Amino acid sequence: MSNMKKIDIMPLTERDRGVASYLMIYSAYDSLKKFIPKIERGGLAIKNSLIIRKFYKAVSDGKIVGLIYSSDYRSGYIELDYSDIRKQFGIIKAKKVYKALESIFSIKNIPKECGYIGYPISAESMDTSVAEALLKYILSQRKYSKYYMKVSNNEFTKRELLEKLGFKAVKEYEIEESLNQKTTYLLMEYSDN
Repeated sequence: MSNMKKIDIMPLTERDRGVASYLMIYSAYDSLKKFIPKIERGGLAIKNSLIIRKFYKAVSDGKIVGLIYSSDYRSGYIELDYSDIRKQFGIIKAKKVYKALESIFSIKNIPKECGYIGYPISAESMDTSVAEALLKYILSQRKYSKYYMKVSNNEFTKRELLEKLGFKAVKEYEIEESLNQKTTYLLMEYSDN
């Protein structure tokens, strides 16, 4: 991926919904594999829930190579539909899957008048050049004066990229991602000031 010629950033379209849902599940699969043994079923469970207008895609040679989403404090970028999840996983397992998806994909505690950016998802092993291009694009839009992102405390490469672009860690917190597993996250802030 590092020898990529050109990356174009553009809004996600309705016809990209399937690829986007797969990339979303893929990005969180380490936390979800206990509940979702087949990644395709996870993608189908959230496919209809993505709010397409909040996503941007990175395209190279006609192929989607990355994805980023941006939202405000009032709403997320996925509106989970329990019936879609139940269709894929059945009545008993659906509640566990729903809770796991909600803990990963929900936005909470973001101050008013601020934006939230999900860490860019790359189709090719979280390629840093794709992530950087997507982040720079969102920040250049200047839709909000402050943006927030969460990153796992042990994801050093992601944190270094965010710091390089001007983000600063402002808070540390834990999220219970499964019954007996908590992950520590950093809330990173970018200020236009």
